[in-house]
Amino acid sequence: MPAKPVFSRAPLSPNPYAALPPGAIVPKGRLLERLRAQAGGLAGHIEEVWPSMRGNAWLGGDGDDWERGPYVFDGLIPLAHILKDEGLLALCGRFVEWTLSSQDEEGWFGPATNEGYWPRMVALKALKQHFEATGDRRVLPFMHRYFRCQFKRLDAQPLELWAKARAGENILCALWLYNISGDKGLLRLCAKLFQGSIDWTAHFSAFPHMRDLKRELPWRALKARLDAEPGQDGPAWTMHQLTHAVNLAMALKTPALHFAYGGGLKQKDAFKLGYSRLMKAHGLAHGLFSGDEHLSGASPSQGTETCAVAEALFSLETLMGLSCEGELGDLYERIGYNALPAALSADGWTHQYDQQVNQIRIAGDLTLWYNNGPGSNLFGLEPNFGCCTANLHQGLPKFAAHLWMATRENGLICQSYAPCTVRASAGGVRLRIEVEGDYPQAGEIAITLHPSAPCAFPLLLRIPAWADGAFARVGGERFEGKAGGILRVERLWSVGDRVELSLPMAVYSEEWQHHSLAIYKGPLLYALPLEPLWEVDGELPLGSRSAEPGRAWNYGLFAGGERRVLEDGSIEVRGARLPSWKEKGGVAAPPPVLPRQEAPEEALRLIPYADAPLRIAQFPQIRRNAAQSD
Repeated sequence: MPAKPVFSRAPLSPNPYAALPPGAIVPKGRLLERLRAQAGGLAGHIEEVWPSMRGNAWLGGDGDDWERGPYVFDGLIPLAHILKDEGLLALCGRFVEWTLSSQDEEGWFGPATNEGYWPRMVALKALKQHFEATGDRRVLPFMHRYFRCQFKRLDAQPLELWAKARAGENILCALWLYNISGDKGLLRLCAKLFQGSIDWTAHFSAFPHMRDLKRELPWRALKARLDAEPGQDGPAWTMHQLTHAVNLAMALKTPALHFAYGGGLKQKDAFKLGYSRLMKAHGLAHGLFSGDEHLSGASPSQGTETCAVAEALFSLETLMGLSCEGELGDLYERIGYNALPAALSADGWTHQYDQQVNQIRIAGDLTLWYNNGPGSNLFGLEPNFGCCTANLHQGLPKFAAHLWMATRENGLICQSYAPCTVRASAGGVRLRIEVEGDYPQAGEIAITLHPSAPCAFPLLLRIPAWADGAFARVGGERFEGKAGGILRVERLWSVGDRVELSLPMAVYSEEWQHHSLAIYKGPLLYALPLEPLWEVDGELPLGSRSAEPGRAWNYGLFAGGERRVLEDGSIEVRGARLPSWKEKGGVAAPPPVLPRQEAPEEALRLIPYADAPLRIAQFPQIRRNAAQSD
């Protein structure tokens, strides 16, 4: 039987919301198609096609014994339970059985050839989801034994490089187990983990890295310092870890975990402060900061690593359980509906290591990255490095698993309105909820409830910040929603009760680097598609995929120009070519600052960002020249 949602117990701060078990939410429509493609593509064939998983030590083999096996199963376990895919369930079962059987008398587990804490942190996250989905009673005593073992080991074996940066993943699992068991030894373990790890609250509060790292400390110089340090605790390695995009994406949730544990206002506010400073210096229109592999400034031609996308989403999903702030849901949607699918091929087989907001070609000879290889934006099995090949699997399933959450008041909250079926408990009874509509493309949503018996409970509807004029109708009664707030509907619910929610989706824009404009409708970022001319090196589906643009890319937009939504959901805007906006090193140069009009005005058709593998999505904002206008 699946486990119940887990809420915090004293002395931890109360968490308002908790995740439903994997499999409780089954998407429909586009999101379901994406999940099925993932299962039918790389996820379903990963042992066959990827050497890192053939003979993987986390399946009892003599192969890779580090993070890749646990990363894969951290995503495949929720995917398997959402889709009820027998092949994936069997593969995940092999990981679970081997991992549980690997524990020794002391409590240590995992491959004997690897003594690091970090891969075990990821394995614990996978086992946590297995327990939530199945209620497997072996998991809890297994985790208790390991955590007692870890507590004893930490004095002689402190957290190492990656574990020191990513200890939040360990703390998350220990606090979860405490909330189930009440074992206060787990709180003492968390104290030791916080003490031995990077103080992300202090880092986000001060956050000194407000420049593109290529200028602040070029990779050649940092690499020389890393090579010269005798160990991995010196200033160079500290700099490396504090500017590593994936570390930062994971760390976004760590201060909030510290606040839940017993921190103060600094911990409570650290996410908001850290995220705002990251985005001010390195932010991009898809909702994330650059990182290829380290912080690389705000140019929309810089890359964002797929691992960072997946981990930032998981951080937000964790934060949504710890806070009532609606802006977390807005970020969860912006990244989940834009940056995440853009990094993955629609057929579920390949991905990019780095995606670009302004991506005018997908090629193997680009050198703008901070310290990634030239083929980092190719779509392939393992472009640049294999961490994303393993870690990408958690993105879509966990996004789907957090569309709805349980509330501490024995109710439910909808965090995002993608069509889905939800099976949960509320008001003391079991119920099924059907969500219909075409969200995120359209804002008209129907939510039909099917409780096993009439029951009363609060139904919370998150109203995005862009949804001015939102309202819901229930049984002839109208409820007004406040943009950026929570609409609460509490009543006696009966079978077939229907909530009709309207989230008006006006087209809006935001300014980014150099006053560049990004165009949005609802949670979706829109882009100018560049009609890619694809080439494949090797054979599909795993051949490395590159593309050249089939049309001109260097367009700007008029800030006050008309924006019209067309019948197919695309957006028509007014813009013009900017011949002076050139390529630099095979990519689009940073957007020119408020350039003058150079060519006649045109109507441009924008489509959702994730549907345009070659695109411009941050446009120079053109100063109109009346003599050039049609």
